[in-house]
Amino acid sequence: MEFSAVVAFAELVMNIGTRIKSTQKSAKGHKRKILLELEENVELISLWKNKGFPIDKVILKLERSRYDSAVDVDFNINSIKSTALKKSTTKGVPQFQKYVGWSTEKLLNSLYRKIRNIKHIVDMDSESKHVSKSARLGNIYKITILLIHHIES
Repeated sequence: MEFSAVVAFAELVMNIGTRIKSTQKSAKGHKRKILLELEENVELISLWKNKGFPIDKVILKLERSRYDSAVDVDFNINSIKSTALKKSTTKGVPQFQKYVGWSTEKLLNSLYRKIRNIKHIVDMDSESKHVSKSARLGNIYKITILLIHHIES
């Protein structure tokens, strides 16, 4: 990632906890639960990124139960944010450009599919040399940050 993209991503990450908490205050029901789950997952991944916690333990602690609960009752995921992801939301980060135009539902479904898959990988073969868990977990972190930024924008 070139330097300008790194700076742009850093802008997205800054004060993410404070920003999501303010969005949560006005949210109710499944929307609030999903926002809480996203925040908790960011905090977990930050333990690995910033404090060196064991990657497998962090991955296995990632949550998706609130999302699954919302899907089970046919909650309209797009009611969390009704507009598609805008180019301005990506802050010019090249890795995020492919998500421009995606609905909140498509982005959230993709994120939670990635969480499910990485948890399966750790469950089945945590020592696999064919899968980069750190790259996958880093990608989950970035997409979660992008999704939170999209929801609050």
